[in-house]
Amino acid sequence: MLQHIKRILAFLSILLIYFIAKEFLDLYVSLNAVHPYLAYGFIVLAAGVLVYFVGIPVYRIIRIPKAPRPLTSEDNLEKELAKRFELLEKNPFLLSIEYDMASVPRTKEGYERVMRVLRKESARIRNKYVNGLFYSSAISQNGFIDAILILSSSVNLVKDTFVLYNGRVSNRDLLTIGRQVYYSMAIGGSETVEYATGEIFSKLSTQGMKSIPFFDKILGSLADGFVNAALLTRVALITDNYCSKLIVESEKDLRPSPVFIVQTASNITGTLQKKLYNEMKNLAGEKIKDAAGWAANPVKVLFEKVRPKKKKRAEEDLLY
Repeated sequence: MLQHIKRILAFLSILLIYFIAKEFLDLYVSLNAVHPYLAYGFIVLAAGVLVYFVGIPVYRIIRIPKAPRPLTSEDNLEKELAKRFELLEKNPFLLSIEYDMASVPRTKEGYERVMRVLRKESARIRNKYVNGLFYSSAISQNGFIDAILILSSSVNLVKDTFVLYNGRVSNRDLLTIGRQVYYSMAIGGSETVEYATGEIFSKLSTQGMKSIPFFDKILGSLADGFVNAALLTRVALITDNYCSKLIVESEKDLRPSPVFIVQTASNITGTLQKKLYNEMKNLAGEKIKDAAGWAANPVKVLFEKVRPKKKKRAEEDLLY
């Protein structure tokens, strides 16, 4: 049974590479039709983006010192707590907020108290990347660009999470997280995607928005953006579990359920989604002023309408 699952995943992986390559070639041909130098510039730009936003962060991840992985029993709990508290005393984030580690008992309860502080900051990091991917992938409308956005967001989110917890997982667990990133992109028919797509469809269908011009195009783009946001949320939650959990009964405890993933992604993007839906309701039945802009990328126009004029730090975290 396990062998069959591995073969299916391998087939889906090859299929993913095919579709991404096809999207890349389509984009290259379109740019080449405009001017050959434009197509060459696109290749150079894509390579530069991959090196800067993927290659360099991966290198930095590898350089981060390793931290203990979750235990599967309480046999060596005291020894494990001693190692973890030693790392926590040197944690840059806790030092930056002047957290009083001296008052924390070196027990399981004390460890969970400190983790609540770090998980709160981890959630802030997660919210920033998930909202950013929801926004950018919803307006990209190209599978190749989506793949780069998902990959770069995942790698940088994982890096920032490891930096926060002052340690990365072992090479073996790092490969496991890497596979989760890859499979999140590859398994387009997974339960997570099904739940995520249903989330967007249910919200829009209950608000009577079918009279909005280009509704189908908007719906598809928002569904794509939310699916990508949910898949990134999955990677974020798994990484956080590896870094923060002290004891797990099995490896399954490190992987959240599809329902929980979608609920979390929905909560993260909820404010932005609400603004978009309100703007869509206002547009229902109205005459479109910029028909060309709407026809080209209606979701981009919507985002421009709901984005704030002055970006405060909290608002930047929401949209980016």
